[in-house]
Amino acid sequence: VSSAPSIGRKRPPLVPIQIAWKVRRSESQIYLSSKFIFISIGMAFLKASVFVLLAQVAQAAESATSSEAFLTFKTLEWNVFWRNKNVWNIAGTIMANDPKPDVIGLCELTTTMKEMADALSQISGRSYAAQPGRGVWQGYGTDIFYNTGRWEALEGGAVRAPCSSWGGPRASNWVVLRERNSGHLLITGGTHVSYCPAGCDALQQCELRSLYSHLDTMKRKYPAARVVWMGDMNQAKTTPMLNGVMEGDLGGYRSFQLDDAVQTNQNTYMSGGSAIDHIFAERGAF
Repeated sequence: VSSAPSIGRKRPPLVPIQIAWKVRRSESQIYLSSKFIFISIGMAFLKASVFVLLAQVAQAAESATSSEAFLTFKTLEWNVFWRNKNVWNIAGTIMANDPKPDVIGLCELTTTMKEMADALSQISGRSYAAQPGRGVWQGYGTDIFYNTGRWEALEGGAVRAPCSSWGGPRASNWVVLRERNSGHLLITGGTHVSYCPAGCDALQQCELRSLYSHLDTMKRKYPAARVVWMGDMNQAKTTPMLNGVMEGDLGGYRSFQLDDAVQTNQNTYMSGGSAIDHIFAERGAF
């Protein structure tokens, strides 16, 4: 949701669930078959209700001798609400959602990145770091934090989307991570598009094109990397605009297709409706 209109629009507490996603991809010695992605949804924040998405993603590890070698990682997305500056409660809510995520994407975070990373580290007992290149606040995007014990950041950034956004400027976040043991590369990041009561597909496509310009640049630079991005889209995946994005159409700009990594049918908005927060994975890559 946008900055001012988001007041009072808290996320509902959801019953934790697990969903199995069966996928397959053949690529030389790499493929996925009969493996699961587990999704856990839920948690409540103090007196406010919140929404947390947690996806466990299975990625094939390159192996000349085994056709089923898998790397799994967990990624979480949460719109924490722009007035919520209590990093200890944010971190505590996240880490109470077992198992602990490897990659965390937070929308509407208005604390410093260091404060948030420190709180995540102290409460979890792991070492979390903020994505490189974030710098000063650029707008409402999806700020990325990652477990440094497992991942190494190669590069990243955050820029303001060159769009006439509603409710405050929007930002595009991206980071390239390398898994320390396997060397596998992950491109992640996200954004938080504008909320417009009457709809604003063209504006939201503009904000998403800003994100994709950086995701696609990283894909060209790191061709072996796979993409998972996340954020608050302020609309359901079944709407024409977001359905188009999942098919690689961003309003005159073509890019890679997406799978819905969470596949929840539950609302992420207090008054009901469809999920508007999403975690997307590059189609067929997981």
